[in-house]
Amino acid sequence: MGRFQPKAHFLDVHLANGGHHSTTLTTTTTTTTTTSAPIYSSYFAGAIKPEITHLRLSPPREESTRVQLQKQRLKEQQHAKQLVSTTIPGYKTSAAFFASLRTNLRLHASPPPSPISTPNSMRGSAASLPPPSPLAVPIMESEVPETTNDPLSGVPELKSYLATEERDRLDGLNLVADSVAQQRNAANRALIFHPLNMAVWVGVVGIVWRYLLSRGFDYIACGLVSVAIAMATLLGMRYLTEAYLGVAEKINWDWAGDVDVIITKFGNEVIGACIIEWVSGDSRKGKKKAWRGYIKGWTVILRYRHKGVGKALLEDAVKEAKKKGAESLEFADDHANSTRILPKMYNGAMDRNERKSIEMLADLCETSPVRGKRLK
Repeated sequence: MGRFQPKAHFLDVHLANGGHHSTTLTTTTTTTTTTSAPIYSSYFAGAIKPEITHLRLSPPREESTRVQLQKQRLKEQQHAKQLVSTTIPGYKTSAAFFASLRTNLRLHASPPPSPISTPNSMRGSAASLPPPSPLAVPIMESEVPETTNDPLSGVPELKSYLATEERDRLDGLNLVADSVAQQRNAANRALIFHPLNMAVWVGVVGIVWRYLLSRGFDYIACGLVSVAIAMATLLGMRYLTEAYLGVAEKINWDWAGDVDVIITKFGNEVIGACIIEWVSGDSRKGKKKAWRGYIKGWTVILRYRHKGVGKALLEDAVKEAKKKGAESLEFADDHANSTRILPKMYNGAMDRNERKSIEMLADLCETSPVRGKRLK
């Protein structure tokens, strides 16, 4: 015999986090002894099947670009602090020691000195001690500034605008030149990790090893020769891609001409730039004159890429085209990053990035009407 436990009621509300139920009516349960408990149990179990609706959490909101840039900046600052703490001896000394020392050396107000225990030369000076330093007074909780729940508090301002000052325009032009120089690194990676080049290098090293071992050299000598071959290969690759530095040096105002420079600033640092050349000529639609925009340079600082800064720059470029009444906006054929030094089979990564940029600009032009029409 046991206690009769009432099963689920049709007025019960089932929760999603535990399977417990609560009723909307107030009832009194009495303990009864009966032999028909299995009958009631089977009846209620078959009549009512509680359906538990699980809670669905909404997907996390995408972080804003400013928050992503601030995280990148804080990560770099933390890395710099770690480098300092590991290179400067004594930098890791606990601040608790200095705090306790400062507290122990604090001079509290005291009654006049005893004439028996105090020397005659110090009887007049002990009572005229200055008050303790404010730095020695502990900070109360009420004096601590309140922290705000705003996730963007303390994050530098992120803004994009058409540069008018010569300094901002020059910073934007230098960013474009740096992006051309960085293409050398991309070309070196393509040469190193290309399957054909790796196969050739392994084949050459294997032939050299076989020859040296047949001449009686040991494995140490073979390893040293392999390192020498690898160093010579890297030097040859750097020589092949050195022309990118010459192209970067040609990025100046003579190359740019009369252009507009749109920059993105994160705090006081210029992190992105877009250089646009406006050309006036006959319209493709029969008008006498129409403006057409050609992007000659578009880049973002390497550590701030893939965070939405570049796309925002293109959006601002489309807005400028809208203000100017331009008929079209597209990348120039001879834009800053269009140069290819190596053969085509090594330029796959650069060509893919360029195609993605062209498609992104085309999508933005499709969704940005200009004077009731769409940019082409």
